[in-house]
Amino acid sequence: MDPVITVAVGCALVVISALAVVLLKKPVHIALGLLAHSLSMAALYLMLDAQLMAMAQVLIYSGAIVVLFLIVVTLLPSGGSEQLGAGRLAAAVIAGGAVFVVLLSALSSHLQLGVNIPAIYGSGPSVKEVGAPLFSTLLLPFELTAPLLLASIVTAIALWRRQEKPRAGGLG
Repeated sequence: MDPVITVAVGCALVVISALAVVLLKKPVHIALGLLAHSLSMAALYLMLDAQLMAMAQVLIYSGAIVVLFLIVVTLLPSGGSEQLGAGRLAAAVIAGGAVFVVLLSALSSHLQLGVNIPAIYGSGPSVKEVGAPLFSTLLLPFELTAPLLLASIVTAIALWRRQEKPRAGGLG
C-alpha cells in the first residue's frame, strides 16, 4: 500500500478519535475515544519509525492514564455526567475552529516554502540509550511516580466518600 495513503488513514483515525473525545457525552465513551486516540497516535509513531515513542504511548497513555481515568469516573457520584450548555458548546466550537485555522495556515505556509523535513531514521537515541539512565540515575524519580498516582486515587476516593449519601440500614 502507498505510504501516503497509510499515513492519511492514520491521521484520519487520529482526528476522528480526538473528535470523539471532545463530542461524546458519556465519560466511559470518552475514555474509549481517548484509548482509540492514543492507539492511533502510537500507530503514527510506528509509521515514523519511532518505536520507543509508540511503546511509551501505548504503555503510559493507553495503559495507565485511560485506566486511571476510568477508575476516577466510576468513583464520581453521578458517574461523571455533565450538562453542556449552548454557551459552552459555542465557545468550544469557536476555539476548535481557531485552532484548526492556525494549524491549516501553518501547514500551508510550510508547504509553500518548500521546506524539506530531514530524514530522522537512525539519527535519534536508541531504546538502550534512553533506558539506561531510566534504570540507573533516574530510578528514584521513576519509582516515586507510583505513590503519586496512589495518592491521587486515594484522594479521589476520599472526595467521593465525602459526597456519598449515607445508606439506610447499612454501614457508612
